[in-house]
Amino acid sequence: MKLLLTGFHVAFLFLSLLTGCALFSSGLPARGTIGGQTFESRVDSEVARYYLTSYLTGGGGDRSLDARIERVYKQFSQALPNRDELKQLSDEFSVDFAALFFADRVAAQPLGRRFRNSFEAARDYVQRALPQSRVKFPETVEDFEIVFVPGYLYRRHPATGADFAAPRKALKRVGLHYHFVETDEDGAIEANADLVLAALLARARSGRRAIIVSASKSGAEVGLALTKLGILASRQVAAWVNIVGTLQGTPLADVKLWQEMEDLIGEVSIAGVESLTTAHSRQRFRNFRVPKDIFVVNYIGIPVSGSVSSLARSGYLQLQSQGPNDGLSLLSDLILPGRLTLADLGRDHFLLDDDLDIRTLALTIAIIGWLENDQSKVLSSRQNQIGTDAAKSP
Repeated sequence: MKLLLTGFHVAFLFLSLLTGCALFSSGLPARGTIGGQTFESRVDSEVARYYLTSYLTGGGGDRSLDARIERVYKQFSQALPNRDELKQLSDEFSVDFAALFFADRVAAQPLGRRFRNSFEAARDYVQRALPQSRVKFPETVEDFEIVFVPGYLYRRHPATGADFAAPRKALKRVGLHYHFVETDEDGAIEANADLVLAALLARARSGRRAIIVSASKSGAEVGLALTKLGILASRQVAAWVNIVGTLQGTPLADVKLWQEMEDLIGEVSIAGVESLTTAHSRQRFRNFRVPKDIFVVNYIGIPVSGSVSSLARSGYLQLQSQGPNDGLSLLSDLILPGRLTLADLGRDHFLLDDDLDIRTLALTIAIIGWLENDQSKVLSSRQNQIGTDAAKSP
Protein backbone atom coordinates (compact mmCIF):
# COMPACT_ATOMS: atom_id res chain seq x y z
CA MET A 1 0.00 0.00 0.00
CA LYS A 2 1.15 3.53 -0.73
CA LEU A 3 0.47 6.66 1.25
CA LEU A 4 -1.35 9.36 -0.68
CA LEU A 5 0.25 12.75 -0.15
CA THR A 6 0.43 12.86 3.62
CA GLY A 7 1.86 15.66 5.69
CA PHE A 8 1.91 15.94 9.46
CA HIS A 9 1.87 12.17 9.88
CA VAL A 10 5.15 10.73 11.09
CA ALA A 11 5.29 12.87 14.20
CA PHE A 12 1.82 11.89 15.30
CA LEU A 13 2.34 8.27 14.32
CA PHE A 14 5.12 8.11 16.89
CA LEU A 15 3.07 10.18 19.30
CA SER A 16 0.20 7.73 18.89
CA LEU A 17 2.46 4.80 19.66
CA LEU A 18 3.21 6.39 23.00
CA THR A 19 -0.44 6.28 24.04
CA GLY A 20 -0.80 2.53 23.67
CA CYS A 21 -4.32 2.68 22.27
CA ALA A 22 -5.77 -0.67 21.22
CA LEU A 23 -7.42 -1.43 17.89
CA PHE A 24 -11.19 -1.73 17.62
CA SER A 25 -12.32 -5.33 17.87
CA SER A 26 -16.07 -4.77 17.92
CA GLY A 27 -18.76 -3.00 16.01
CA LEU A 28 -21.72 -3.77 13.80
CA PRO A 29 -21.21 -4.80 10.16
CA ALA A 30 -22.80 -2.39 7.69
CA ARG A 31 -22.85 -1.95 3.93
CA GLY A 32 -24.31 0.84 1.84
CA THR A 33 -23.74 3.46 -0.83
CA ILE A 34 -23.14 7.20 -0.39
CA GLY A 35 -22.55 9.47 -3.35
CA GLY A 36 -21.92 6.52 -5.66
CA GLN A 37 -19.32 5.00 -3.32
CA THR A 38 -20.28 1.55 -2.08
CA PHE A 39 -18.87 1.08 1.37
CA GLU A 40 -18.62 -1.82 3.81
CA SER A 41 -17.24 -1.67 7.33
CA ARG A 42 -18.06 -2.08 11.00
CA VAL A 43 -19.74 0.88 12.67
CA ASP A 44 -20.05 2.00 16.26
CA SER A 45 -23.83 1.84 16.78
CA GLU A 46 -27.14 0.47 15.59
CA VAL A 47 -28.21 3.94 14.49
CA ALA A 48 -25.16 4.24 12.20
CA ARG A 49 -25.81 0.76 10.81
CA TYR A 50 -29.48 1.57 10.23
CA TYR A 51 -28.67 4.88 8.56
CA LEU A 52 -26.24 3.31 6.08
CA THR A 53 -28.02 0.05 5.33
CA SER A 54 -31.68 1.07 5.57
CA TYR A 55 -32.42 4.78 5.71
CA LEU A 56 -30.21 5.81 2.78
CA THR A 57 -31.60 3.00 0.63
CA GLY A 58 -35.18 4.09 1.27
CA GLY A 59 -35.86 0.95 3.24
CA GLY A 60 -36.50 2.60 6.58
CA GLY A 61 -38.78 0.72 8.92
CA ASP A 62 -38.11 2.52 12.20
CA ARG A 63 -40.54 5.45 12.12
CA SER A 64 -39.25 7.04 15.30
CA LEU A 65 -35.64 6.98 14.13
CA ASP A 66 -36.65 8.07 10.63
CA ALA A 67 -38.34 11.12 12.11
CA ARG A 68 -35.23 12.05 14.11
CA ILE A 69 -33.02 11.72 11.04
CA GLU A 70 -35.46 13.76 8.94
CA ARG A 71 -35.18 16.60 11.43
CA VAL A 72 -31.41 16.55 10.94
CA TYR A 73 -31.84 16.74 7.17
CA LYS A 74 -34.13 19.72 7.50
CA GLN A 75 -31.51 21.46 9.62
CA PHE A 76 -28.76 20.83 7.04
CA SER A 77 -30.69 20.87 3.77
CA GLN A 78 -27.96 22.90 2.05
CA ALA A 79 -24.94 23.62 4.25
CA LEU A 80 -22.37 21.21 5.64
CA PRO A 81 -22.36 20.74 9.43
CA ASN A 82 -19.54 22.55 11.17
CA ARG A 83 -17.30 21.28 13.95
CA ASP A 84 -19.73 22.02 16.78
CA GLU A 85 -22.73 20.68 14.88
CA LEU A 86 -20.95 17.41 14.10
CA LYS A 87 -20.12 17.08 17.80
CA GLN A 88 -23.81 17.55 18.61
CA LEU A 89 -24.79 14.87 16.08
CA SER A 90 -22.18 12.56 17.61
CA ASP A 91 -23.64 13.09 21.07
CA GLU A 92 -27.25 12.64 19.90
CA PHE A 93 -26.64 9.65 17.61
CA SER A 94 -23.03 8.41 17.37
CA VAL A 95 -19.67 9.45 15.94
CA ASP A 96 -20.03 7.11 12.96
CA PHE A 97 -23.53 8.39 12.24
CA ALA A 98 -22.17 11.95 12.21
CA ALA A 99 -19.34 10.91 9.86
CA LEU A 100 -21.71 9.12 7.47
CA PHE A 101 -24.16 12.01 7.52
CA PHE A 102 -21.30 14.41 6.75
CA ALA A 103 -20.26 12.18 3.84
CA ASP A 104 -23.81 12.22 2.50
CA ARG A 105 -24.02 16.02 2.73
CA VAL A 106 -20.66 16.36 0.96
CA ALA A 107 -21.86 14.02 -1.79
CA ALA A 108 -25.08 16.02 -2.16
CA GLN A 109 -23.28 19.25 -3.09
CA PRO A 110 -24.12 19.84 -6.80
CA LEU A 111 -20.64 20.96 -7.87
CA GLY A 112 -19.07 18.12 -5.96
CA ARG A 113 -21.27 15.58 -7.74
CA ARG A 114 -20.34 17.01 -11.11
CA PHE A 115 -16.65 17.04 -10.35
CA ARG A 116 -16.66 13.48 -8.95
CA ASN A 117 -18.28 12.29 -12.18
CA SER A 118 -15.51 14.01 -14.16
CA PHE A 119 -12.84 12.58 -11.87
CA GLU A 120 -14.20 9.03 -12.03
CA ALA A 121 -14.45 9.22 -15.83
CA ALA A 122 -10.86 10.46 -15.99
CA ARG A 123 -9.69 7.70 -13.67
CA ASP A 124 -11.35 5.02 -15.82
CA TYR A 125 -9.67 6.51 -18.88
CA VAL A 126 -6.21 6.68 -17.29
CA GLN A 127 -6.50 3.09 -16.05
CA ARG A 128 -6.98 1.99 -19.64
CA ALA A 129 -4.52 4.33 -21.31
CA LEU A 130 -1.57 4.47 -18.90
CA PRO A 131 -0.31 0.88 -19.40
CA GLN A 132 0.02 1.65 -23.13
CA SER A 133 1.55 5.10 -22.43
CA ARG A 134 -1.31 6.67 -24.38
CA VAL A 135 -2.66 9.14 -21.82
CA LYS A 136 -3.78 12.36 -23.52
CA PHE A 137 -4.46 15.63 -21.73
CA PRO A 138 -6.61 18.63 -22.66
CA GLU A 139 -4.96 20.91 -25.20
CA THR A 140 -4.60 23.68 -22.64
CA VAL A 141 -2.37 21.57 -20.39
CA GLU A 142 0.64 23.63 -21.52
CA ASP A 143 -0.96 26.70 -19.94
CA PHE A 144 -0.59 25.23 -16.46
CA GLU A 145 2.13 24.12 -14.09
CA ILE A 146 1.61 21.83 -11.10
CA VAL A 147 3.20 23.35 -7.98
CA PHE A 148 3.76 20.94 -5.09
CA VAL A 149 4.06 22.25 -1.53
CA PRO A 150 5.34 19.40 0.66
CA GLY A 151 4.13 18.32 4.08
CA TYR A 152 5.65 17.90 7.50
CA LEU A 153 9.11 16.30 7.80
CA TYR A 154 9.18 15.58 4.06
CA ARG A 155 12.99 15.39 3.98
CA ARG A 156 13.51 13.40 7.14
CA HIS A 157 10.73 10.90 6.49
CA PRO A 158 9.99 10.77 2.74
CA ALA A 159 8.34 7.36 3.14
CA THR A 160 5.16 9.14 4.24
CA GLY A 161 4.69 10.59 0.77
CA ALA A 162 4.92 14.15 2.12
CA ASP A 163 7.55 14.90 -0.53
CA PHE A 164 5.09 14.06 -3.37
CA ALA A 165 7.69 11.74 -4.91
CA ALA A 166 5.10 9.39 -6.43
CA PRO A 167 2.86 12.10 -7.96
CA ARG A 168 5.92 13.91 -9.32
CA LYS A 169 7.12 10.68 -10.90
CA ALA A 170 3.69 10.14 -12.47
CA LEU A 171 3.68 13.63 -13.99
CA LYS A 172 7.25 13.26 -15.23
CA ARG A 173 6.32 9.98 -16.88
CA VAL A 174 3.78 11.74 -19.09
CA GLY A 175 5.88 14.87 -19.62
CA LEU A 176 3.85 17.39 -17.60
CA HIS A 177 5.35 20.53 -16.05
CA TYR A 178 5.68 20.70 -12.28
CA HIS A 179 7.60 22.67 -9.68
CA PHE A 180 8.50 21.63 -6.14
CA VAL A 181 8.58 24.32 -3.43
CA GLU A 182 11.34 23.82 -0.89
CA THR A 183 9.95 24.69 2.55
CA ASP A 184 11.27 24.27 6.09
CA GLU A 185 10.11 20.72 6.76
CA ASP A 186 9.16 21.36 10.39
CA GLY A 187 8.96 25.16 10.30
CA ALA A 188 6.13 27.40 11.42
CA ILE A 189 3.21 27.75 9.03
CA GLU A 190 3.65 31.53 8.83
CA ALA A 191 7.31 31.28 7.80
CA ASN A 192 6.60 28.58 5.23
CA ALA A 193 3.72 30.62 3.82
CA ASP A 194 6.24 33.33 2.97
CA LEU A 195 8.38 30.76 1.13
CA VAL A 196 5.32 29.60 -0.82
CA LEU A 197 4.46 33.22 -1.64
CA ALA A 198 7.98 33.90 -2.91
CA ALA A 199 7.91 30.75 -5.04
CA LEU A 200 4.58 31.71 -6.63
CA LEU A 201 5.84 35.19 -7.46
CA ALA A 202 9.01 33.74 -8.98
CA ARG A 203 7.07 31.13 -11.01
CA ALA A 204 4.90 33.87 -12.52
CA ARG A 205 7.73 34.41 -15.01
CA SER A 206 7.06 30.98 -16.49
CA GLY A 207 3.92 32.28 -18.16
CA ARG A 208 1.92 29.34 -16.83
CA ARG A 209 -0.80 29.51 -14.20
CA ALA A 210 -0.24 27.36 -11.15
CA ILE A 211 -2.28 24.40 -9.97
CA ILE A 212 -1.09 24.17 -6.36
CA VAL A 213 -1.14 20.83 -4.56
CA SER A 214 -0.71 20.77 -0.78
CA ALA A 215 -1.05 18.07 1.85
CA SER A 216 -1.91 18.19 5.53
CA LYS A 217 0.18 20.92 7.25
CA SER A 218 1.08 22.63 3.97
CA GLY A 219 -2.62 23.29 3.34
CA ALA A 220 -2.57 26.07 5.91
CA GLU A 221 0.69 27.38 4.43
CA VAL A 222 -0.88 27.65 0.97
CA GLY A 223 -4.08 29.21 2.33
CA LEU A 224 -2.08 31.89 4.09
CA ALA A 225 0.17 32.47 1.05
CA LEU A 226 -2.84 32.96 -1.23
CA THR A 227 -4.33 35.38 1.30
CA LYS A 228 -1.10 37.39 1.31
CA LEU A 229 -0.88 37.29 -2.47
CA GLY A 230 -4.32 38.91 -2.63
CA ILE A 231 -5.56 40.08 -6.00
CA LEU A 232 -2.43 38.80 -7.75
CA ALA A 233 -3.39 35.26 -6.73
CA SER A 234 -6.20 35.14 -9.29
CA ARG A 235 -3.79 35.94 -12.11
CA GLN A 236 -1.09 33.49 -11.11
CA VAL A 237 -3.05 30.62 -9.55
CA ALA A 238 -5.75 28.70 -11.40
CA ALA A 239 -6.49 26.03 -8.82
CA TRP A 240 -5.57 24.68 -5.41
CA VAL A 241 -5.90 21.02 -4.43
CA ASN A 242 -6.13 21.02 -0.65
CA ILE A 243 -5.47 17.39 0.34
CA VAL A 244 -6.40 16.58 3.96
CA GLY A 245 -5.31 20.10 4.86
CA THR A 246 -5.09 20.86 8.56
CA LEU A 247 -6.47 24.32 7.85
CA GLN A 248 -7.71 24.78 11.39
CA GLY A 249 -4.94 22.82 13.06
CA THR A 250 -5.17 19.58 14.97
CA PRO A 251 -6.13 19.04 18.61
CA LEU A 252 -3.26 16.55 18.74
CA ALA A 253 -0.84 19.48 18.50
CA ASP A 254 -2.29 20.72 21.79
CA VAL A 255 -0.97 17.58 23.52
CA LYS A 256 2.30 18.27 25.33
CA LEU A 257 4.28 15.09 24.62
CA TRP A 258 6.94 16.58 22.36
CA GLN A 259 9.94 15.55 24.42
CA GLU A 260 8.90 11.90 24.15
CA MET A 261 8.28 12.31 20.41
CA GLU A 262 11.70 13.90 19.89
CA ASP A 263 13.33 10.94 21.60
CA LEU A 264 11.95 8.81 18.76
CA ILE A 265 12.25 10.97 15.64
CA GLY A 266 14.76 13.65 16.59
CA GLU A 267 14.45 17.32 17.43
CA VAL A 268 11.57 19.23 15.87
CA SER A 269 10.80 22.94 15.76
CA ILE A 270 8.50 23.93 18.60
CA ALA A 271 7.40 26.91 16.51
CA GLY A 272 6.18 24.52 13.83
CA VAL A 273 4.22 22.50 16.37
CA GLU A 274 2.71 25.56 18.00
CA SER A 275 1.59 26.88 14.61
CA LEU A 276 -0.60 23.77 14.34
CA THR A 277 -2.36 24.16 17.68
CA THR A 278 -6.10 24.73 17.38
CA ALA A 279 -6.12 28.15 19.05
CA HIS A 280 -3.42 29.51 16.75
CA SER A 281 -4.74 27.79 13.63
CA ARG A 282 -8.38 28.76 14.02
CA GLN A 283 -7.47 32.39 14.51
CA ARG A 284 -5.29 32.30 11.40
CA PHE A 285 -8.02 30.51 9.43
CA ARG A 286 -10.55 33.24 10.21
CA ASN A 287 -8.33 35.66 8.30
CA PHE A 288 -7.98 33.49 5.18
CA ARG A 289 -9.11 35.28 2.03
CA VAL A 290 -8.63 32.94 -0.92
CA PRO A 291 -9.90 34.62 -4.11
CA LYS A 292 -13.21 33.19 -5.25
CA ASP A 293 -12.09 32.63 -8.82
CA ILE A 294 -9.34 30.22 -7.76
CA PHE A 295 -10.78 26.73 -8.24
CA VAL A 296 -10.35 24.90 -4.92
CA VAL A 297 -10.75 21.15 -4.45
CA ASN A 298 -10.84 19.94 -0.86
CA TYR A 299 -9.75 16.28 -1.03
CA ILE A 300 -10.45 14.44 2.22
CA GLY A 301 -11.03 11.02 3.68
CA ILE A 302 -14.10 10.26 5.81
CA PRO A 303 -13.56 7.12 7.92
CA VAL A 304 -15.81 5.33 10.36
CA SER A 305 -14.49 3.55 13.42
CA GLY A 306 -14.14 0.23 11.61
CA SER A 307 -12.27 1.60 8.60
CA VAL A 308 -9.54 3.61 10.34
CA SER A 309 -6.08 2.32 9.44
CA SER A 310 -3.59 1.22 12.08
CA LEU A 311 -1.51 4.31 11.28
CA ALA A 312 -4.36 6.67 12.20
CA ARG A 313 -6.00 4.60 14.93
CA SER A 314 -4.55 6.20 18.03
CA GLY A 315 -5.11 9.74 16.79
CA TYR A 316 -8.66 8.80 15.87
CA LEU A 317 -9.36 7.46 19.34
CA GLN A 318 -7.89 10.53 21.02
CA LEU A 319 -10.14 12.80 18.94
CA GLN A 320 -13.26 10.65 19.06
CA SER A 321 -14.75 12.52 22.01
CA GLN A 322 -14.71 15.69 19.88
CA GLY A 323 -16.64 14.16 17.00
CA PRO A 324 -15.88 12.58 13.61
CA ASN A 325 -12.26 12.93 12.55
CA ASP A 326 -9.73 11.42 10.16
CA GLY A 327 -7.15 10.46 12.78
CA LEU A 328 -5.43 13.84 12.79
CA SER A 329 -8.04 16.57 12.36
CA LEU A 330 -11.77 17.05 12.85
CA LEU A 331 -13.52 16.50 9.51
CA SER A 332 -15.03 19.94 9.02
CA ASP A 333 -11.68 21.58 9.86
CA LEU A 334 -10.13 20.07 6.72
CA ILE A 335 -12.33 22.06 4.34
CA LEU A 336 -12.15 25.54 2.91
CA PRO A 337 -15.87 26.39 3.14
CA GLY A 338 -17.88 27.20 0.07
CA ARG A 339 -15.53 25.28 -2.22
CA LEU A 340 -15.80 21.90 -3.92
CA THR A 341 -15.10 18.85 -1.76
CA LEU A 342 -14.10 15.41 -3.00
CA ALA A 343 -14.34 12.77 -0.27
CA ASP A 344 -13.10 9.18 -0.16
CA LEU A 345 -15.49 7.32 2.10
CA GLY A 346 -13.76 4.94 4.49
CA ARG A 347 -10.28 6.43 4.18
CA ASP A 348 -8.54 8.39 6.93
CA HIS A 349 -5.86 11.10 6.98
CA PHE A 350 -3.27 8.76 5.50
CA LEU A 351 -5.39 8.10 2.39
CA LEU A 352 -3.88 4.66 1.83
CA ASP A 353 -3.88 4.07 -1.91
CA ASP A 354 -2.72 1.45 -4.40
CA ASP A 355 -3.04 3.47 -7.61
CA LEU A 356 -1.56 6.84 -6.74
CA ASP A 357 -0.17 7.42 -10.22
CA ILE A 358 -3.60 6.85 -11.78
CA ARG A 359 -5.32 9.12 -9.27
CA THR A 360 -2.73 11.85 -9.77
CA LEU A 361 -3.14 11.91 -13.55
CA ALA A 362 -6.93 11.56 -13.37
CA LEU A 363 -7.19 14.46 -10.95
CA THR A 364 -4.97 16.56 -13.22
CA ILE A 365 -7.17 15.80 -16.23
CA ALA A 366 -10.37 16.51 -14.31
CA ILE A 367 -9.10 19.83 -12.94
CA ILE A 368 -7.79 21.12 -16.27
CA GLY A 369 -11.00 20.04 -17.98
CA TRP A 370 -13.00 21.84 -15.31
CA LEU A 371 -10.89 24.97 -15.69
CA GLU A 372 -11.43 24.90 -19.47
CA ASN A 373 -15.20 24.64 -19.11
CA ASP A 374 -15.37 27.19 -16.32
CA GLN A 375 -13.29 29.68 -18.32
CA SER A 376 -15.55 29.25 -21.36
CA LYS A 377 -18.55 29.97 -19.15
CA VAL A 378 -16.89 33.11 -17.79
CA LEU A 379 -16.08 34.33 -21.30
CA SER A 380 -19.59 33.52 -22.53
CA SER A 381 -21.10 35.35 -19.55
CA ARG A 382 -18.92 38.40 -20.20
CA GLN A 383 -19.80 38.40 -23.89
CA ASN A 384 -23.49 38.13 -23.11
CA GLN A 385 -23.17 41.02 -20.67
CA ILE A 386 -21.37 43.12 -23.28
CA GLY A 387 -24.16 42.37 -25.74
CA THR A 388 -26.80 43.30 -23.16
CA ASP A 389 -25.02 46.52 -22.29
CA ALA A 390 -24.69 47.39 -25.99
CA ALA A 391 -28.40 46.80 -26.55
CA LYS A 392 -29.21 49.16 -23.68
CA SER A 393 -26.92 51.89 -25.02
CA PRO A 394 -28.65 54.82 -26.78
